[in-house]
Amino acid sequence: MEQQKALGTINYPFEVGPVPADKKVVLSVRDLAISFNTDDGFVRAVRGVAFDLYKGETLCIVGESGSGKSVTSKTIMGILPATAHIDSGSINYEGEDLTKIAEDDFHRIRGTKIGMIFQDPLSSLNPIMKIGKQITEVMIINGDHLKRRFDDLISLEMIKYKNDAQLLSIAKNDARFATKRHHKFTAEQKETALAFYHSEKARLLPLIQKDKADLNAAKKKAKIEVAKLKGEIEARHAKLQTPIIKNLLSFHDFGKNYADFITERRRYVSELRVTRKEAKMRALRVMQEVGIPEPERRFNQYPFEFSGGMRQRIVIAIALTADPDILICDEPTTALDVTIQAQILELINKLKVARHMSVIFITHDLGVVANMGDRVAVMYSGKIVEFGTANDVFYAPAHPYTWALLSSIPDVDSKERLDAIPGTPPNMLFPPKGDAFALRSKYALGIDFKEEPKMFELSPTHFAASWLLDARAPMAVMPKIVSNRIANSLRKAGLSK
Repeated sequence: MEQQKALGTINYPFEVGPVPADKKVVLSVRDLAISFNTDDGFVRAVRGVAFDLYKGETLCIVGESGSGKSVTSKTIMGILPATAHIDSGSINYEGEDLTKIAEDDFHRIRGTKIGMIFQDPLSSLNPIMKIGKQITEVMIINGDHLKRRFDDLISLEMIKYKNDAQLLSIAKNDARFATKRHHKFTAEQKETALAFYHSEKARLLPLIQKDKADLNAAKKKAKIEVAKLKGEIEARHAKLQTPIIKNLLSFHDFGKNYADFITERRRYVSELRVTRKEAKMRALRVMQEVGIPEPERRFNQYPFEFSGGMRQRIVIAIALTADPDILICDEPTTALDVTIQAQILELINKLKVARHMSVIFITHDLGVVANMGDRVAVMYSGKIVEFGTANDVFYAPAHPYTWALLSSIPDVDSKERLDAIPGTPPNMLFPPKGDAFALRSKYALGIDFKEEPKMFELSPTHFAASWLLDARAPMAVMPKIVSNRIANSLRKAGLSK
């Protein structure tokens, strides 16, 4: 029997491998676990997901329905339903853990720094509000330039204060839940929860007091700077407006002087906040950028007057008005026909490059992944079972579930019969022990039903959680249909003989 090559492992989901020297991490997810409280019990939708998102890249998360893709993205956006509970983990963005931010504070990030495009554009739009108003609404609401400047000046101190305060609040709530509300906790568990709360209280209270003092000092300094900025704006306005009013009161060339007065007034207001006219001009530019013809006319139309592809372009335009750092696309082309789908994918790729955004693209379609992804994470039953560059996953797949996905999609060059994945995903009310895909895999080993596989490192960019990669496992050969497709793809690309 051929001997397996010994591979290293990483401490997943607390590690995800080395960050390339030329990459910058903009979002970091570690050990994320989400459950939903139902009448039948807790559904374990996400069970220890971890990944990094790099600046300017597209990370595709692929898997069949119910694998936890959309739940992961909604957790990043802070839009989980009330029945959801974050069991563990962290989502770090700009020094903040998004799992610990209160809803009142999430508006600073949601839609402004992290945007999202949903699957069905029609349900994302208000059917009785004109498209123009829906695009400009957020710009006007968040358009106070002085307030945004003030928030930027105190952001670091505010983040530190709220993070520490939230940690104490979580420990307090856990202790209260364990001691008063849940009869299933043992006396020892209750005592442990209380002891943890008291230790956290002793550790965090001095930090919170210092954070609060630092925040108050930052606010005081920021108020002075913002007041100075406002004074400069008003002084500049007074300097420009004084001769205009003098000419206006002389009644000489009244029409021209009045036009100058209105122009200066608009310039002054635009330095303080986003005006309706400015918002409309920006909206028209974005509509043109996303490929909507005749934006001036379309600006005053309702969603029902647009086709499915055009509605999706409107949703993309709304997401782009705040110029986000990260764009999450949750199966944005599922409801569209193939031709329109290709146009939307091309548009997202173009906008990503032009605006230097990072994109998380969620899909169940490997054909879309091949066109979009720089890196790919394959999810099954709430876990990432394989991740790597697009070339790693398509040309050197290592997990049986990835093999199954690649075997089940149509291909014009393959003559083999497509392989259907047998069975159905497990019931996540009762998560399986070991490898969740074992019951559906013809490559399953005995240990797959007993112990969860480690995350094996095939290369610095390629990782997979399968016992088949263990040095003690028998050598497994990927399905012939997959190896043939890889050979055909490499031959077409001129990379093999």
